[in-house]
Amino acid sequence: MQIGQILKLRFDFEELTENFNKPEGSDINTLEWFIENGHRSNSLRNGFDDAKQIAIKILTEHNEWLKRKKNE
Repeated sequence: MQIGQILKLRFDFEELTENFNKPEGSDINTLEWFIENGHRSNSLRNGFDDAKQIAIKILTEHNEWLKRKKNE
């Protein structure tokens, strides 16, 4: 996945979760928190499932990048 695609996903995540109960922002720690805990007070909100899928995609890319970097 290209960096532009990841940035677009991050923007989409921020837009979808603008009024959700979560830590502010969309850094890796926030995305991890959202995947683990976001359902507690956001699962009935419009866009929750889409936001969770976006967070999973971004974290998957991040983890793949870390693996590649480690193997260099």
